[in-house]
Amino acid sequence: MKRNKKLFPFWLLIVIDLSVIAAYTAGFYLLYYRTPRQLKSSGIKTEQNITDTSRQDKKDTSGNGGRQKKPGKRNMEETELTKDFASNRDETSENQVVENKNRNLDLGKKYADHFTDTVVTTENSYTSPNIAIKIDQYTQGSGGNMVTYYVADIYLADITCLQSGFAKNTYGIGYADDLLNMDKDFGAILAINGDYYGNGDSGVVIRNGEVYRKENGDSDVCVLFYDGTMKTYAANEFDADTVIKEGVYQAWSFGPELLDENGNSMTDFNTSSRIKDVNPRTALGYYEPGHYAFVVVDGRQRGYSIGITLSDLSKLFEKLGCSAAYNLDGGKSSAMTFADGLINNPVGGGREVSDCVFIKEVTE
Repeated sequence: MKRNKKLFPFWLLIVIDLSVIAAYTAGFYLLYYRTPRQLKSSGIKTEQNITDTSRQDKKDTSGNGGRQKKPGKRNMEETELTKDFASNRDETSENQVVENKNRNLDLGKKYADHFTDTVVTTENSYTSPNIAIKIDQYTQGSGGNMVTYYVADIYLADITCLQSGFAKNTYGIGYADDLLNMDKDFGAILAINGDYYGNGDSGVVIRNGEVYRKENGDSDVCVLFYDGTMKTYAANEFDADTVIKEGVYQAWSFGPELLDENGNSMTDFNTSSRIKDVNPRTALGYYEPGHYAFVVVDGRQRGYSIGITLSDLSKLFEKLGCSAAYNLDGGKSSAMTFADGLINNPVGGGREVSDCVFIKEVTE
């Protein structure tokens, strides 16, 4: 007598299929996004080159009266150049150096009362001829609703003192490091985690005057220009070629933007509900050219700090008096270092990240 073949129960077949799909997805994710691999930069270098004064900040008090900037040196392939052109190019570069010094001189004069002739440090502050930093800890609420956050108030005479750095000093996917390690590697005075660009292959990446990736995804973009102006763009308003012409120095892609064009708090954000909920936070704030804020909010630690929603973070920056603000990567990534030490208490001890934003002394 012929036996009937024993079939697997239908529910077991579904479990097996789902397990195979999950294993394949996890394997692909680990291979593509977690296995370190270098990416190629676009190679475009940017310089201060503002010919359109319409971009100047609504609260522009930089002392330049909105005057037109001299054009900077253009990027070009180094082929056979005539002596005349080479001479003109060198003259433009010299003009750029003079202009940069003049700009720094303007900010130095404007914020002179914040700077010191020599380096002066305390437990929560740092001042020098080009940098002034003061960090304060704040708490609000009580008990299970307590929130603890840190605000670094920053004045700069030289915008290049604000820099970005990649983990392992390498542009790519899958590279990550502890913020404190990056702080020490880059010689930072103050540092926060960045936008976690290395967690994917989409989104604009412009760091320290180099355009690594021009294409933006669906995230809001934060741009810092060489003149010290910081501006946030809705995803559909950002154009890389335009900001390159205007002298972009840094651009981050995470978001969302946190204040409207008038510096008022917002309730509607271009991001997922998961990001909008109560979380630890890291964010950038902008008052006017040369004056910024780094903010880190601890969270998921009841009795110390539960974190805040995006709406509350937006209200915080309005309360600080910023004219623009931008949300960076948060959760376990949120961290701030100062003087080679950790300032906040990242949930779960924190995690390694792909990039950071930091303040350091620069020399010519």
